[in-house]
Amino acid sequence: MSNFLLFIGILFFGVPLALFLAVRLMPRTTLGLADRLAYKSLNVEQYNRSSAYNKPGFKPVHTQCTDVELVPTATIPKDIDGVFLRNGTNLQFPETRGRYHMFNGAGMLHQVQVRNGKASYTNVYVKTPRYSVEESAGEDVYLHFGDIAGGGKAGFLRMMIAALKQRFGVIPKLDVLESGNNTTAIQFHHNKLYCLQETGYPFALEAEVEQGRLRLTGAGDFDTFNSKLDAPFTAHPKIDPITGDWFAFSTEFRSGNIYHSVLQKGKLAHHSIIDVQKPAPAFVHDYFLTENYLVFPDLSLRFNPKEMFGPQQSPMVFDPAYKMRWGVIRRDHAAGDPVRWFTTQQAGHLWHVVNGWEENRDDGGTDIVLFAPVFRSYPSNIPIHNPEEPHATFNKWRLNLESGEVTEDRELLHHFYERPSFNTAYLGRPARYAYLLDEEKEGMMAKGVLKYDVIAEAEVAYFDYGEYYGGEALFVPRKNSSSEDDGYLLELIMADDKAALLILDAATMTEVTRLPLPQRVPFGVHSCWLNAEQIATLA
Repeated sequence: MSNFLLFIGILFFGVPLALFLAVRLMPRTTLGLADRLAYKSLNVEQYNRSSAYNKPGFKPVHTQCTDVELVPTATIPKDIDGVFLRNGTNLQFPETRGRYHMFNGAGMLHQVQVRNGKASYTNVYVKTPRYSVEESAGEDVYLHFGDIAGGGKAGFLRMMIAALKQRFGVIPKLDVLESGNNTTAIQFHHNKLYCLQETGYPFALEAEVEQGRLRLTGAGDFDTFNSKLDAPFTAHPKIDPITGDWFAFSTEFRSGNIYHSVLQKGKLAHHSIIDVQKPAPAFVHDYFLTENYLVFPDLSLRFNPKEMFGPQQSPMVFDPAYKMRWGVIRRDHAAGDPVRWFTTQQAGHLWHVVNGWEENRDDGGTDIVLFAPVFRSYPSNIPIHNPEEPHATFNKWRLNLESGEVTEDRELLHHFYERPSFNTAYLGRPARYAYLLDEEKEGMMAKGVLKYDVIAEAEVAYFDYGEYYGGEALFVPRKNSSSEDDGYLLELIMADDKAALLILDAATMTEVTRLPLPQRVPFGVHSCWLNAEQIATLA
């Protein structure tokens, strides 16, 4: 009996103890070996060979250009004067130690500056602490998103090993909110440019202006607004077109906290927890701002690390029994005020919204009307922007503020359109036109853009990108514009071996000109436009 108990003791306590001692005494060797075993279990090389992301358009570029003059195909309109900036992922090294995914890689900014009818192109890496550590090492050091989404037990093991490597000093330790590459978007607020990602702090870029020309090196720092921000921020701030205030929602996976934040003139004017959910929402990626309210989605894609050991092999699992709902708070929301929930009758997930506004009913009450593409299911490996991604439909919802009911939940377009844009000067009030990217033609990125009238519920015009793919048709109003669609659509269009900045007339949906770039650009999406006045404030 004593021998049996000794055997049990060695089995259950000896092996873990030996591993603990090995990690304590030889952390680099022990954890390196464990990571190689987990890497092998993930079948990274085989997975990447067959991955939908193993296509030329997703491949990184490693040549950094500075002020390369561009030759437009036709005259650039005189009223286009400013800088187009697009953020996106770009793997730093020819070889990667992670499973391919759209979210893997360092951030890279692609900049087209237009001045006096001439244009130039510059691209730089976003030099976050993670980028700098990996650049010094000459290889991937930290975990990739692709290892987590669908990586199962081996992916979970790599997560634990990555944490232990930081714990024992094998690799530099990064705070969880400062460990991202901030690759999702880029936006301007109160004389600063921020690279954004919803899992961490905003990254404030260092910027210089020389004779009206914007200079970015990619260097910068995470901004916590005098240590008042203690949670993830957002990738999609809703920007009041009059005041410039930023309104944000974010979620923290570990605690299940959902945060609401407001930036005013560079200061964090409001930051509070508005709800706690377990399991947490996997994403609160986008939301609505109306005249008096903020509306955010509570979606059927949930985050639960235990699910990595289940059949989905991912912490992000779509629950078809979890009905999608809308949370509504007032714009002057105070900490502790409850969220009003409006539950729909279907499960759903969404990435991006168009616009929403308040409407008065005949009975004197108020409705909130919302427009967005919605997915009625979503895979746990998060196959965004590739042919494995399911079909979204363009939808309209109507929320009755008096009854608390969703009185309308209706499909407007069955065709797969996503990543919408509109004239954000009309944010939160009735806007007729949405510009929707067509992902159905090839199921990967966008092959064209549809101008759609959400009030008349009618298709207006379509522009085909031909051999190119698009990421986001950004609306830029004409100076002193006279109508909602008086402006341009700016779109960085990409192919396997080339790229160009396309400029369309948003009213007629016809091409004005395009500016071929000196090299191809990896597939990506979110962009912003800075006019000359905004650029001047960055000096």
